[in-house]
This record gives sequence, structure tokens and C-alpha cells, in this order.
Amino acid sequence: MLVSFVKGKPALMINRERILIASDLHIGNEFKAARSGMHFVGATRRMAEELLGIYKRSRAKGIVLLGDVKESVGYPQRDEFDAIATFFHMFRDIDITMVRGNHDAHMHELLARIGISIYPVKELLTERIALIHGNAMPSESAMKKDYIIAGHSHIAVESDGGVTKGWLRAEIGSGAAKEYKTYNKRIRLVVMPAFNSLITGVKVGTETKWSMPLLRNRVFDPEKAMAYDLNDKLRFKGSGL
Repeated sequence: MLVSFVKGKPALMINRERILIASDLHIGNEFKAARSGMHFVGATRRMAEELLGIYKRSRAKGIVLLGDVKESVGYPQRDEFDAIATFFHMFRDIDITMVRGNHDAHMHELLARIGISIYPVKELLTERIALIHGNAMPSESAMKKDYIIAGHSHIAVESDGGVTKGWLRAEIGSGAAKEYKTYNKRIRLVVMPAFNSLITGVKVGTETKWSMPLLRNRVFDPEKAMAYDLNDKLRFKGSGL
């Protein structure tokens, strides 16, 4: 198996390379909530401790942050910058690669200010897997892989009368031939939940309005998608299945 979900956690492991993937950390989200009267003191440190614990237990060799690492779209305010510094100092001795999301402007500059050199990339390609944030279309090289792993959409599922974080899996759709000259017809899309515990996400259903262009443009077929909770239990099956 190329990839596996970390059971009960919003994280994924690339098995051969032993790389841990987490998406949509939205560091600083707690300060946005505080301005609305909801206070989550120490949320960034707890998130860092959770990811660090998963990393150590899984015996991973590195971490890929799959975009939207910070909350602000532009330059962050001081409280958010301090939270970013707190988070990355806790991972100073770990090999981290960052895929750029739509919230990640200035990240290289911000990290350089605290003595950390990470330059976000648009997409990351391994031998058989493409890693993207998901707010933009992947390259043709990415579409030739066996899997595309994406974030951005904050996948959630209905579970026992409530809504909880989840995963989406989808097959190639009718829009692929319109967007790409060549692509792997057996490629699969996996969309991750947000790692940030303060973000549940968008519930997958027949009426979901997709922000991700790969699904909105039917490059991957949302009607043949399946969604799972964090314990890998099927919670949604598309109408085309």
C-alpha cells in the first residue's frame, strides 16, 4: 500500500518513504476566534504537540505540510507570527517540506525571521504520488502519478448524528480529458481533513459545492467519490456508485 491513514488522526503516511502528511494547520486560527469572543488559549502549542506525537509514534523520517500552514492570507499580525514561531521551533530538528497553499503568502520570509529555512513549493512529486494543496490545478506531471494527495477542502462527514473530520477518495472523471492532454486513467485522488482541531470542515454530500477545481471541474468525479471518518469507516458513497 502506497499510503495509509493514521487511524483516528487527520494525518496520512506515505509508507515507502515514511513521510507524514498533515494539511491545513491554519496556525493563528485561534486569534480569529478570539476576536469573536471564543478563546482557545495554547491551541497552536497543543496542535504542535499532537503532530509531534504522531511523528514520533509513526517513526516517520520527515513531515510534509500540505498548505494553508497559517491562517492569514496576507502578512500575519504579531500574535499569529508568534504562534508560527512557537510551532516551528518545536520542529526545528525535523525535516519539513511545505507545499504552498492559498493562505501561505510570505511564509519563507516569516520563517527566515526566526532562523528557519523552508521554501514552500507549488507541488511535490514522488515516484508515484503527487502532493498538492488543492486550490489550483496540478501539473500534467502530477496527473501521471498513481495518487494525488490534496488538502484545501477541509473534508468532513456525517457521523452518528454529528459532523466530524473525514477523508475523500475519488476516481478520474469526465473533465480530465478537457484539462489534460495526457494523464493516468487509473489515478486516484485523496483529499485530507484539516489538521487544526478548531476546524471541522465541509460535510461531504450530494449537494456539496466544491472549492477544489479538481472536483468542481470533474477532473475527478464527485459522484463516484467515497468519504470516510478518521477510523476509516465509510460515511458517504457518491450517487454514481
